[in-house]
Amino acid sequence: MSDTPSSPEETAGRRVRSIAHNLAVLYIVSIVIGFTMCALLLYFKLVQHIHDSGGEQLQAEITSVRALVGSPAGLNALKQMMDAEERGEDAGTNCILMRIVDRNGKVVVDCPTMRAVLPGSIFPSPGDTRAKRYSHNGGNYLLRSVKLTDPISEAGGWRLQIGIDLTEHDQLIRVYRTYLVLFGFGAFLFAIPSSYVVVRRGLKPLDEISGSIKTITGSRLNTRLDAAGFPVEMHPVIESVNGMMARLEDSFQRLSHYSGNLAHELRTPINNLMLSAEIALAHERSPQEYQEIISSSLTEYERLAAVIDKLLFLARADNEKNDLLFEKLDARTEVEEVIDYFLEEARAAGVSLVHRVDATFWGDRTLFRRALSNLISNALTYTPAGGEVTISASSGGNGEVDIAVADTGCGIYSEHLPFLFDRFYRVKSGSHHSGTGLGLAIVKAIMEMHNGDVSAWSRPGHGTTITLHFPQHPSLKSAPAAEG
Repeated sequence: MSDTPSSPEETAGRRVRSIAHNLAVLYIVSIVIGFTMCALLLYFKLVQHIHDSGGEQLQAEITSVRALVGSPAGLNALKQMMDAEERGEDAGTNCILMRIVDRNGKVVVDCPTMRAVLPGSIFPSPGDTRAKRYSHNGGNYLLRSVKLTDPISEAGGWRLQIGIDLTEHDQLIRVYRTYLVLFGFGAFLFAIPSSYVVVRRGLKPLDEISGSIKTITGSRLNTRLDAAGFPVEMHPVIESVNGMMARLEDSFQRLSHYSGNLAHELRTPINNLMLSAEIALAHERSPQEYQEIISSSLTEYERLAAVIDKLLFLARADNEKNDLLFEKLDARTEVEEVIDYFLEEARAAGVSLVHRVDATFWGDRTLFRRALSNLISNALTYTPAGGEVTISASSGGNGEVDIAVADTGCGIYSEHLPFLFDRFYRVKSGSHHSGTGLGLAIVKAIMEMHNGDVSAWSRPGHGTTITLHFPQHPSLKSAPAAEG
């Protein structure tokens, strides 16, 4: 997914149609293609059947003529029928389009109506028994030339030239074709409204889920969509929406908690300053009393400045995660420098500061020292006299380094550990120590800037261990891929 929105020019050039429109067009096209294929298949089967029936009809005529000629009076009856046809005595019917010729091509008997239309030269030659199509003056005919097998015919070498008029067959095919075209056009007209109705009905769950999402307001972030009320295909979308709502609810709760704590942290020193000012102005005081009030106010100013400084650091860390000065650091040297800063505080608290560090890693020197200082400061704060704070390091095989700060303090209950690095989160341990709740949040921000992470382990009564995980430098990770 791209984080950059499309420009108006790109949007205009890439015209996006609605899902309903695209589905309706696909539906119509599929109906038209399907109907066309079925119509063509049916049409060609009908044409083939009509052609086959023409051949069967012609064969039936041949069989009838053979039977008639083979009977004793059949040939005379056939001649009488042809003569009557020629005289126009049987104008209501047409004679069979047939002609009997002898071996010399002399006509024995023929149908008068075929003499001008089907001359003997267009029939298949003797020996060729295949059917032949012939067109004349817009009419189509199916012709065959066969040998007559009765004794008289064989003696004379008679052959039968016979044909059928396919006008009715062609007319029937044209009628079928016209109906198929009309049905196809009707199916196309029917597909247009029906496709939009079907698509709209199919997309109705989208409107329902959109309506359900619109009812979720800032005060109802705990609302979840019920997947049972939607089609199975929508379940992944609903699960994604519910997951997003859970993350939004958690973020809003954290933001509300953060805002409340921020207001409290700022309000307390400001109230103290206002109270001091009101007391100072209540009546005339000596210069020494004014100095004491100003000194007390300065402490509150320092506390307020410290909170603002930490908040500004976290704000910059959120927006400038890559603005680091990476260099290869000797962990032992860096840890010793930080420990020197806390030695006096540790001696005063009766806590031993020990380090077992021998590793190098890539990181920002200033930020690493700030993270380590926060951890050591916390460890000294919650470790009783006689305890010990240990800083150790371990290297992984792929250039990763873990630096751990362990104390022997009171420890933290497990229910607090998931929120330990949240901003302004404080563990309610009954201790008299009260920080701003931003130290560990800053440590987490620093590790995220290094693309690393921070984790905590603790056991009540046995102490706490905070581990900083520094990954391999990004340029070293990409080197093998570039070489490959």
